[in-house]
Amino acid sequence: MEHLDLDGVESARERPFFVASAGASGVQTNGTPHCELGHVLPGHAVHGDDGIFVRWNWDGERLTVENDRYGIYPLFYSHYGGEIRISPAIQHVLNGDFPKALNYPGLAVFLRLGFFLAEDTPFEHVHVLPPGSRLTWEQGQLELKRGSREAHCPSPMPQNFDETVEVYQNLFRQAIERRPPPENGYDLALSGGRDSRHIFLELLHQGHRPRSVVTVQGASPIKNEDVLLANRLARATDIDHRIVRYDGSCVASVLKDAELTSHCSSPHTWLISLAAYFSRAKSECIYDGLAGDILSGAHQMSERKLTLLQTGRTQDLAELLLREMNREPAIKACYRRAFIERIPESLAVDRIAAELERHRGASSPLQSFVFWNRTRRSIALLPFGLLGQVKTIYCPYLDHELFDFLMNVPPGYNMQKAFHDETIKRRFPEVSHIPFDSPNTEPAPQPETLRHYRACAREGLSFAMGQPLHFTRSRLLRSGRLALMLARTSLAIKPSKPWYLQTLLRGMEMDRISAHP
Repeated sequence: MEHLDLDGVESARERPFFVASAGASGVQTNGTPHCELGHVLPGHAVHGDDGIFVRWNWDGERLTVENDRYGIYPLFYSHYGGEIRISPAIQHVLNGDFPKALNYPGLAVFLRLGFFLAEDTPFEHVHVLPPGSRLTWEQGQLELKRGSREAHCPSPMPQNFDETVEVYQNLFRQAIERRPPPENGYDLALSGGRDSRHIFLELLHQGHRPRSVVTVQGASPIKNEDVLLANRLARATDIDHRIVRYDGSCVASVLKDAELTSHCSSPHTWLISLAAYFSRAKSECIYDGLAGDILSGAHQMSERKLTLLQTGRTQDLAELLLREMNREPAIKACYRRAFIERIPESLAVDRIAAELERHRGASSPLQSFVFWNRTRRSIALLPFGLLGQVKTIYCPYLDHELFDFLMNVPPGYNMQKAFHDETIKRRFPEVSHIPFDSPNTEPAPQPETLRHYRACAREGLSFAMGQPLHFTRSRLLRSGRLALMLARTSLAIKPSKPWYLQTLLRGMEMDRISAHP
């Protein structure tokens, strides 16, 4: 196992940006005037350029910004007082001279669901570029043309489950063929699940052996299921398998996670070790299973939810989604009453219900809602935020033809994991004996887990008390209660998990940023 820290992990400040400000003396600019990020595939798509990308160009008079069909590559922008600021990192946008007021309706949803909706961010005057859009700015005037979220139904669609599996196999094979690795190879993060396994096996089938295959062993008390299953796959295919683990500062990992995901994703600090690994390996190309779970695995879907949405009971569905997450006790424990009054649960319900209504016309409306919000606004920030220093990140599940097909597959197929399982097993029978779940996994030994809990709490308490302006005087956090919780965990013989630490550290960051005009 390789033990890694934050050495070599990119700072969000290293990401490009551009600023243009119109004033009496003309337009003043700063930053990178011409930029292309991500990758564009050769022109075979009917929805515009395939690939995941954002690009902008300043010609001396007009700024033009375009992004991919899905809006997966993040681009944050602000337009305030005749100035526009753009960047894939929200930190550059927040350098602007505009109010850093919090976006309370957006936060009401984010703190309960773990992702923002549509173009929301934590800040009222900062937005995300919508999918497939074209933004132009000239002499202080902004125009935004939004793209379509429609998934065109292939004709003809297969008529039964077996035919659907066969089409899935062929379209996924084609998606990989369209995304061959460069001559200097690629690296692959392999878990025990379906998405990365499908990519791994198809790449091997097409003759592309990876430079390295790596799996993350999360910190205590995360079980070792991914490591065990990925190792079995690697041994069955005679591929060298590496295991990485982050052993650095707990506080530093939380802050780095929030920084690289621009404060717009739920915590995924266990992936910090991947960022460190790819940086050390000088990886220029990786493959990511983004959207595979929702497009062919029915993530977060059920018959009940689908029925509520199809019958227009969006308020009821919004309330059900919030009940499943059950974040109200944590919100009340960590945040001040004045802040909670600005983000009531009723506000979140209304915002979610309105967004659900926008997806009712889709062939699979619940799948559409989850993809265009959770996947696009939160999960996409893992490869294109946490791992954003890698030059090329291929996402084969977002091949235009494959995406259109999977979005039109009958919801009943997707609500059974058998759909993706069968697609993989029938394509690669030689490894069909390796399960997708392992009954033999186990968490780290209890003494190690308890030491980890105490260490995180002690480090968190030390950090918080060293930042009195944004902790003890926080306008958002219940500082006294949180300090007591940290102290108890630090001293307990058998401490419970300090689940509140992520909330505390991220809340302090929100307080710090929003405190500045």
